[in-house]
Amino acid sequence: MTASHRVGSSEPAFSSSRWFLGFLVFSGASIYMLFTEHRAHYLAALPLVLLATCVVAHVLMHRHAAASDLREPDKTTHGDRT
Repeated sequence: MTASHRVGSSEPAFSSSRWFLGFLVFSGASIYMLFTEHRAHYLAALPLVLLATCVVAHVLMHRHAAASDLREPDKTTHGDRT
């Protein structure tokens, strides 16, 4: 039986290993480079993202209103004149 197959071995968790620290440094540097090099592209896309979120919100609000229209209408709120 090898040491890696023992039950209760005291191997450190991945989040406290050197590999995880290297992964964090590499990820941080990659994200920094991505944002600094492509700033013009994602700043130019912000108005389109805002427009898309408005359209999605509009559709979701209409879907919510359509579900409330399926309920039986209240006869007192329609202003029946008798």
